[in-house]
Amino acid sequence: MNTAQPEPTRSPLASAIANAFCLVILVGTSLSTFGYLRALEPLYGPAAASYNLNKVVWAACIFGSLAPTIPVWPAVFGGGLLVAAMPLSAYWVAVYTGRMGDVIWGPVVTHLVVIAPVLYLASALVKALQETPSAPDQTGVSNAAASMIGLPVCRMAIMSLQDIWPLIPYLKNIDENVLLQTLGSAAVTIWVISPFLIPAPEQAVVPAKEAEPVSPGKPKSKKKGKGGNDEKKIENLATSPPTKSTPQKPAQSAFSKHSWRTMILPSIPLLINFGLPPTLVKPLTQPWDHPSAPLRVLSSVRTPYSGVVVVGDILPPRTPEEASNLTYPTSLRYMRAGHSLLGGTWIGDKAIARDRNGHVAIDESGTPLGDSIYSTFVLQEAARLVALPDERAPKTALTIGLGTGIVASAFIKHGLSTTIVELDPAVHEAARRFFGLATPEPGKLVLSDARAWVNKKRRALEGADVTGVGAGEANSQGLFDIVVHDCFSGGGVPGHMFTVGFWEDLKAVMHPTGVVAVNFAGKLGSDSSRAIVLTLNKVFGRCRAFHDSMETLSQNQLNNDFINWVFFCTPSTDPINFRPPVEADLLNSYLRDRVLTTLPEREIDLNRITGHVAESDLEKYILTDMRNPLVDWQRTDALHHWKVMREVLPDVFWEAY
Repeated sequence: MNTAQPEPTRSPLASAIANAFCLVILVGTSLSTFGYLRALEPLYGPAAASYNLNKVVWAACIFGSLAPTIPVWPAVFGGGLLVAAMPLSAYWVAVYTGRMGDVIWGPVVTHLVVIAPVLYLASALVKALQETPSAPDQTGVSNAAASMIGLPVCRMAIMSLQDIWPLIPYLKNIDENVLLQTLGSAAVTIWVISPFLIPAPEQAVVPAKEAEPVSPGKPKSKKKGKGGNDEKKIENLATSPPTKSTPQKPAQSAFSKHSWRTMILPSIPLLINFGLPPTLVKPLTQPWDHPSAPLRVLSSVRTPYSGVVVVGDILPPRTPEEASNLTYPTSLRYMRAGHSLLGGTWIGDKAIARDRNGHVAIDESGTPLGDSIYSTFVLQEAARLVALPDERAPKTALTIGLGTGIVASAFIKHGLSTTIVELDPAVHEAARRFFGLATPEPGKLVLSDARAWVNKKRRALEGADVTGVGAGEANSQGLFDIVVHDCFSGGGVPGHMFTVGFWEDLKAVMHPTGVVAVNFAGKLGSDSSRAIVLTLNKVFGRCRAFHDSMETLSQNQLNNDFINWVFFCTPSTDPINFRPPVEADLLNSYLRDRVLTTLPEREIDLNRITGHVAESDLEKYILTDMRNPLVDWQRTDALHHWKVMREVLPDVFWEAY
């Protein structure tokens, strides 16, 4: 009698364990993607690094879900090695693809080489763990179902969690290298101990079964298939002459069979050291000189707000050969955050003041500092030259976004009671130590999110009892005569700092005749520019715009080139008029002389930006907290900003941090 034996099925406990393992894999892969993006920021910036990442994730998940099933434990081991080596592989692949100069394909190639194999293994593992044993003729259906279920789940779990990880304080502050190597080492460790936690089943000894008697004349069954083969084997056993039984070899224990794996555990620290990228220790304890470029890095600090904040000196050429091949400015000090320059000053033989004897500023060690390398910050100082309708001199100022502190220092030197609001303490520390930031009055330095602080300030002025704004500050400081709003970094601006809601809060803490200078870098003919100008006009009513270029720009350049703009706006009903600068306004600076005396030549008619927008389309460009496409609109401009930064400084200066 031939009775088909049912295939083994997965127990509820086994299914629960498999699902839990899938969850661990997806969470670990999402964290690996989070760390990988952080590792790319100094070389590509967040915009370029994430631009096509979602497409690569989809492609890797599709291949992993539809490819043939892979063995679970070898895949865990391979994935762990890839993740542990990711800090090193991400750095070098991004370095070489960055030198290609293509901001689109460079990150794509980096994704395909570094993160795509990890994503493929993760989705393939999820598929393998979700497959359940079934009848032979149903196996394909089960595999297909596992693939279709796993594909969207893998992609959504990996990418949707990217917005959550930065909200966790521990992950916000962790070194991405530590995160990636911890995840990779954990996967390798799980692979090492897996045979001892989940031992493979021993081979069972199949006893000989009594054959079914065959009636005389009855032909033997010729049934094919699994059942028929089993019956034939049983018949052979029954009719063969008895033989001496062979002793069964004892099953090899899991420990003796897999003990060699334990030898890998002590090598994990070596794996971690091997996977470190050739970047500087953070924080940097002493200045570091580049071995082949005229570069000295004074400070390199990892920060949860700006990625990596670096202060470096580009030194004069050291050899005649270097001097003959120069394609970049020298004798300057810069501050960078991620893949963006926050500003800089001239040093050495270029730290020249107007009187030819003094200097514009000094750093904490007494090193003379010259003018700003960017004229934008001096252009923002023109807010001091706005003639107030009540003919009074400005007394109070607010700077939102510090950078190297050029504007804040100038306001303080001019005697304005200046409040500085900066999100990143590392930026403030660098400005204080290396760029001669003037010391504000006690209680005037705020290291906090500007939007939240301005809202608290407004409510304090309106009489609410709010913590976070100093006691009596509303009465002692009053309203601001001048506000400088400069939050541009990495090719874009934070969208929540450009909405109607924020500008209304800011207007409430300004004097009714005050002025705000808003910095923006991008193409004047872009949707981003239209949105910012129309939103500012809606809230303040009167605005004027000026560019910072030291050259005369054509109409085509004004519309299509990536340029720094400063918009001056006021809630007053009177027009914005600038008085001519006097000697005291220049602070012994050549740059201030060149910029502040040429304001009329820098102005552009805002009707060129907004005049052709139909009345029915105006609301499309008004930025609100509920509808704010500014960040999406800026993505293309941010990619262009990456190329601009690579033209300002050669690759070697971006690769050292």
